[in-house]
Amino acid sequence: MGKVISLINTTPDGFADAQFVIVDAEFYEFSHGILSDTDTVAFGRNTFEQFQNRWPAILEKKDSPEWQVKMARALHDKYKIAYSTTLKTTTWNNSTIVQKIDAEQIDSYKMKGKGGLLTLGSLNLVASLTEMNLIDDYYFCMQPVLAGNGGVRLFDKVKLNTPRSLKYVDSTQLKSGVHIIHYKSV
Repeated sequence: MGKVISLINTTPDGFADAQFVIVDAEFYEFSHGILSDTDTVAFGRNTFEQFQNRWPAILEKKDSPEWQVKMARALHDKYKIAYSTTLKTTTWNNSTIVQKIDAEQIDSYKMKGKGGLLTLGSLNLVASLTEMNLIDDYYFCMQPVLAGNGGVRLFDKVKLNTPRSLKYVDSTQLKSGVHIIHYKSV
């Protein structure tokens, strides 16, 4: 059975801006492991546009590090959804735009076998999926920096009627100091 999985980078003080993320081969190897077990990657508009501008270009460069090329190839081949009411076109291979998050459509990814759906960043999308109780697994990638400020705080927009329990699964410590904590929804 598939899952809906969220991979989110955050600082201990709650900021989830890309500027605070340590990007290295070890982090992408971990991310690639999760990506390889999913059928579809879902994004909000902002994250989709950032990824669409970055990853296909890496496949065109001759001097890109192999770990970046591996991630770019994996993303190129995956089916991708951009959830957006304003995005009109996409140029990224295997990608489509969906205007509204539909719980039944998201649940269908769970029925498609082992694959499922992975969100990368995309905090508004993650907030909506969390409110709808659709995320099965959260991977919080705790960055080793106190940001003090930034544009976006993790879960600022989540409105829950009652607290939602998570069950600790495991954690991974990267050499960079990033600590990835895996929780399942209960």
